[in-house]
Amino acid sequence: MKTFSVEFYKRLILGLLALLILIPTVCAVVFGIQNSSLRRQLAAGGTPVPSGPGSSKAPLDMEAAPIDYQLLYPELYGAGEIATERLYEENTVYLTFNSTPGENTGSILNVLDDYGVKATFFLSGTADSVSLDRMKEIVDRGHSIGLNSSSDSYQQIYGSVADYLADFKAIYDLVYETTGVQAGIFRYPGGSINAYNSGFYQELNAEMLRRNFVFFDWDVSGEDTLMGGASAEWIENSVVTGMEGKDRGIVLLRDTVGKESVAEALPGIISRLQEQGFGFKALTADVIPVVYSYKGAP
Repeated sequence: MKTFSVEFYKRLILGLLALLILIPTVCAVVFGIQNSSLRRQLAAGGTPVPSGPGSSKAPLDMEAAPIDYQLLYPELYGAGEIATERLYEENTVYLTFNSTPGENTGSILNVLDDYGVKATFFLSGTADSVSLDRMKEIVDRGHSIGLNSSSDSYQQIYGSVADYLADFKAIYDLVYETTGVQAGIFRYPGGSINAYNSGFYQELNAEMLRRNFVFFDWDVSGEDTLMGGASAEWIENSVVTGMEGKDRGIVLLRDTVGKESVAEALPGIISRLQEQGFGFKALTADVIPVVYSYKGAP
């Protein structure tokens, strides 16, 4: 049997090491040349053409196809681009009313006028003549308009992103046709994260922002949904207590049947908070919103 010297094995090992270094280096150089060519094509505005097996296929599509619901309602966009810098005004309270207009809208508007306060009304899709006249009155008295919903059914509204867009378009069109306002702000029924949209709320939020609509949750509530009805005193104390320790607040109140106590609570809410140094303003798309995280949702 032939034997090999120690020197032979040393040379063999060195040769193998050289190959291990050389092969990856050559591959890197070849790949770099191809990659450089690709970058030059892209920089020149061209579309890279694949080579090798399968080169007869169509050129590589560098843009992802739109999601189906993104193609719905191509005219449904906010009137302006979302501001890159938002307003955060200290010592400010934003009174907001959901499920409006309703039977108490007139009383609420009268109190707001008495105190020189502007508020925000997130409108729902009641299309009777009385409700439409109330919508116009809200605008005529100088308050801010937002959108809430067209349907009362959360199952219908939150069936999917497409279902939500259908409901949103219905209330958007109704408000625009009635008041001439192209609303750029809205509030999700039940808040931006709720039991009905928890599986796709991130996708939904992204789509609404893509369409230049700004949504507002709330960080203070009048707690006016108590069984049997909440008293004016209860609602007033809930709001004033909720503002403790805050330098601004977005307050949720409701303008629905059986909520007469909301209008009755407003004078106490406004006067007590004014005494604490707060002013009142209506929301606009330029205001930094309250937005729930998953753990912070009501």
